[in-house]
Amino acid sequence: MNVVQYYRMESNISTKAKTDFQSRLHLPQCQSTNDELLKRLSGSDSELPEGFIISTDHQAAGRGQRGAVWESQQGQNLLFSLYLKPTFLPMKHAFWLSAAVATSIRLAMEEMGVSLKVKWPNDLLSEDAKLGGILIENATSGFNVDRSVIGIGLNINQLDLPSGACSMATLTGKSHDRDTVLQKIRESVFLQYHILRTGGWEKIRSGYYAGLYRMGSVHSYFLPDGTVFSAILKGITEEGQLVLLSQNGEKRFWFKEVTFDRTKGLE
Repeated sequence: MNVVQYYRMESNISTKAKTDFQSRLHLPQCQSTNDELLKRLSGSDSELPEGFIISTDHQAAGRGQRGAVWESQQGQNLLFSLYLKPTFLPMKHAFWLSAAVATSIRLAMEEMGVSLKVKWPNDLLSEDAKLGGILIENATSGFNVDRSVIGIGLNINQLDLPSGACSMATLTGKSHDRDTVLQKIRESVFLQYHILRTGGWEKIRSGYYAGLYRMGSVHSYFLPDGTVFSAILKGITEEGQLVLLSQNGEKRFWFKEVTFDRTKGLE
């Protein structure tokens, strides 16, 4: 029998939303935790408190950026979505939230003995292998972000992995308690979220750059038409564009206008 579990987690986020909800809903399985949270936010649970989480043991239709599929063995990994209300954040700077979340996961993983790099815009790598990914879906109010649903998928205890992937278990040689990992990430997200709210991009950028994959080094990049060129990754603009410096000068790219790999792209 499938059992829906509710957990109470402490939050240091101040919110005017109702507080008589449990702060985490765990589903044995669902199509997508982002979809489940978005459905509740648009329905009778529209006043869920900031910091609310939906987690699951298995996603039947987990999603990555722009339609990519996220696959995971049941009960082995961490799959959850977190609800935030960054109403202070202009929509044109929505990438700042993505950078803050990526940095928070990197720092939490390092506390647990896993070295992590953030591959723009949403991949989480360790030793050049994919450990996880982030999918953020924002709704707007005027020119600002009204609410954000932050989907996070991390390989925790899965050992049978596709080529180019890794898990905490394969990296550390031991299994990990998924709830403990979730709590550490949640606390780290709240900290970086506070830094973002009080310090903006300048405060977030240094931490993001410290873990940015290929930052400051020369590598090959690929355009959709098959053109390959060498460039130095200089950074990311406030709007979230990748900044590359080649022999032809500095160029800026949106997601999927350039890829790190000829075949895999940036999914």
